[in-house]
Amino acid sequence: MTAAELMTRKFEIVHADACLEEVARKLESSDIDHLPVCKDGLLVGMITQEEVAVRGSAANRRAERTRVGDVIAPDVVFCFENTEVDEAASLMKENRVSLLPVLSRTKKVVGVLALKDIPGEREPGPTQPR
Repeated sequence: MTAAELMTRKFEIVHADACLEEVARKLESSDIDHLPVCKDGLLVGMITQEEVAVRGSAANRRAERTRVGDVIAPDVVFCFENTEVDEAASLMKENRVSLLPVLSRTKKVVGVLALKDIPGEREPGPTQPR
């Protein structure tokens, strides 16, 4: 079974030039805690509720002025549509993340795969910012 078969195709993204305040509202209203960050249609990172709070305040920045692209970690864990789900689950466990952006061959985000959506898998411990 591949990531494309289990991924959620209807998902939210945030643009790298969005402000943290906008991201915080989007995260709160959608009851999710991870958002893929894109620039020019390509994945450049992930942002979590924790990062919005911690990175924004730790840098002593104002949420309405701070851009997502200025606070996200440069590395991001992802998989491709044809990645086997057991490999995707291993990636999530190794990196202590519960959600992976799923990319097409052209490296566009086409979905998200949550560990909880993989049969027989459970959520990892506390999520580490990526």
